[in-house]
Amino acid sequence: MHPQPEDRLGSERSLVRATWVVVAVLVAWLLFGFVREPAASGAERSIVAVLACCFAVPLLVTRGWRRTLPALDRTPRRATVTGRVHFAVDPDSDSDVPAFDLIEARVDIDGVQVGTTIADIVAAESLARFAVGSVWDVYAFEDPAELNNDHRTRVILTEAHEDVVRTGYDLGTYVLHQRPGPGSDLLLRRFADDRHARKAAAS
Repeated sequence: MHPQPEDRLGSERSLVRATWVVVAVLVAWLLFGFVREPAASGAERSIVAVLACCFAVPLLVTRGWRRTLPALDRTPRRATVTGRVHFAVDPDSDSDVPAFDLIEARVDIDGVQVGTTIADIVAAESLARFAVGSVWDVYAFEDPAELNNDHRTRVILTEAHEDVVRTGYDLGTYVLHQRPGPGSDLLLRRFADDRHARKAAAS
């Protein structure tokens, strides 16, 4: 059984907190090694420094997902699938990231048909549903170009498609691969306009 979006997001946050604790302990040991008697040897300090970096680097690389994401226009729009883009992994590399497909679509934004890419990385078991010509509800960012570093703007599947199994998200600037599961934990993350939306709903 696949984990639900709340569970995936909660597991990720718990792992991040635990990893930062490990980094803090290693850094504290490293600093203490300079003042203790006898002082830590150069080899010991080097090993601990390397371990701290090994834990810290993945956190720094994925920190964009834990920041507030750009403002999202939560007006549902209709996206018509036009094709797919396949991303393969170099078989000679040590990467454990699997190959995946991104779905291209056309979306009506303010009366203009815009070519875009669905940010949700759809799992193989749900991919067949995204045939060319199929129509899906999506949200667009208020500034479509803000996360665009590959000449593809991004849209996000709405809550209407919680049954679609995802294996991560590709926002252009930020890419996240995770365990497959239905629903969108991306929509549970912080967006720049969320505070204003909550105030408007409460008024």
